[in-house]
Amino acid sequence: MEFKELFKGIDSLYVSYRGTLKKGLKELLDEKKKHAQSENEKEQALATVNIEDHCFEVSDKGARYYSYILVDNWYQIKITASKKNTVPTLYVQIASELLNCLGPDFSIYKLREIVNKLLVMIKEETISRADIFVDFVTDRDLEEVGKQSLVTKVRKIDKHWDGGFTGWSIGLGGIISARLYEKTVEMKKSNKEYLKEIWAYKGWEAEQRVWRLEFQLERTFLGQMSVKTYSDLLNKVNDVWKYCTSAWLRLAIDDNTQNRTRWKTDPLWEMIQQVRFLDGSYAGVTREVNKARIPSNKILYQNGIAGYMTSYAAREGHERITEEVVVECWNNCANHLDKETRGKAKDYISTRIKKKMKVYNMALNPTLYGQITNLNEKPQP
Repeated sequence: MEFKELFKGIDSLYVSYRGTLKKGLKELLDEKKKHAQSENEKEQALATVNIEDHCFEVSDKGARYYSYILVDNWYQIKITASKKNTVPTLYVQIASELLNCLGPDFSIYKLREIVNKLLVMIKEETISRADIFVDFVTDRDLEEVGKQSLVTKVRKIDKHWDGGFTGWSIGLGGIISARLYEKTVEMKKSNKEYLKEIWAYKGWEAEQRVWRLEFQLERTFLGQMSVKTYSDLLNKVNDVWKYCTSAWLRLAIDDNTQNRTRWKTDPLWEMIQQVRFLDGSYAGVTREVNKARIPSNKILYQNGIAGYMTSYAAREGHERITEEVVVECWNNCANHLDKETRGKAKDYISTRIKKKMKVYNMALNPTLYGQITNLNEKPQP
């Protein structure tokens, strides 16, 4: 039986911090949130803050317990202004692309730089959730695995289909849950094409189906495993994996006896149990990860420009898109905008560009967009 490990690591990491907001930060975020909530698009474009070399979009909404949300392609940071200390001051989600391409050490290091710009008197850094995984290829037909062969501590087991068998989910909604699924299918929806580059380093061939076993570990479970800090997670990740793949979930060979706990472990699962982290290949492939949430070429060109241009060509009776058709389309667009905006088309376009730059985390002019630098003074907008 074939089993080839392609990649492993931490796919999701949620970190919380307790401390005191720096002086003037709340006032700046209040101002930026009001910009985000404005009906005026020019004001909406101002809803960003620069921290270190990040340009975060400030959301027009908060979340439960958290008044402010800052987001770019690396981090989503939720901030509370409450002094009651009922929830952590910051609750941060680290993007999986950052974790997979540059590694958790780098991700945490850069996050701490940002946190130090937001908080004084930082009291604690706690891991609130971690998802650990392994990607692999196998010649084993996982579709033939019966539900009864998944020996686990939970009852909730679901088999999933999407034009064919795609995998299993086990214990969703609990303090620990798992998914065993075909990553090459899921990736078509998540657009994580960078994984192909990482897999290729381990000899993956494009026609091979890649499977992922992933455990989602909530704070309560992590606490039971004595994992509170990031250092704890690194030190205990192999113990956590051993518990997850041995005591909590196991793929067994059905021998038709009543006591399923005594069934022998499937050879494929034995190889999965032997996976070890922090062996030198934990961080994947060092690859640049853009901080901005810019649209991909497929979205911009294929779905966007080509889509609209073909619609225009079809409407106007053009069988091909030539340079003349492009110019004609733009001139007609400009005339339409000039009419709709009563002669202010250029201003309209400029405002739309700035608003898109905010969404793409590209508005990096501190004079216009607010920069968090000196924590002891009120930042100037």
